[in-house]
Amino acid sequence: MARPKKEHALENEDVISKTLEAAKEEKLAIEDMPLESIRDYRLYNEEARKLNKKLRMCRYPIKQCPVELHPKQRIKFGNNDKSIHPVKIFLSNHLIHYDEKWIPGHVYDAPECVIHYLSEKGYPVWGWVNLADGSKETRQVAKSNRFSLTPVYDEMKY
Repeated sequence: MARPKKEHALENEDVISKTLEAAKEEKLAIEDMPLESIRDYRLYNEEARKLNKKLRMCRYPIKQCPVELHPKQRIKFGNNDKSIHPVKIFLSNHLIHYDEKWIPGHVYDAPECVIHYLSEKGYPVWGWVNLADGSKETRQVAKSNRFSLTPVYDEMKY
């Protein structure tokens, strides 16, 4: 004989709630938190922000994840300004502190957040835009990239 739907639903809710309670991680004190991966740094920084807000003072500093832990991609760096001089690459935010000089034409193993940051750098391209009322207006119509970041998939030396 089949069980009534209400009883079956209640049993499922009990199983789900028990599983969720078992899956919840024990909260560690902020001093005991391990810092071995990007996730650990993110969790530490979230907890530090909460405690600093609660204490109304900056007792726990925000820690940036070391460059070695970030996922990397091999790229060939190029400067679209046709310059052969080294370019200082500086990115410092809540995720990473990266400060190096790159030479155009060389291959680098760069963190993906730095590659994303550099790919957004560019110069605006302005142009005339025709409006609905027949007038014209100058607006930014495109962006020319400042750097070329070509992925390298083979082991050839460039």
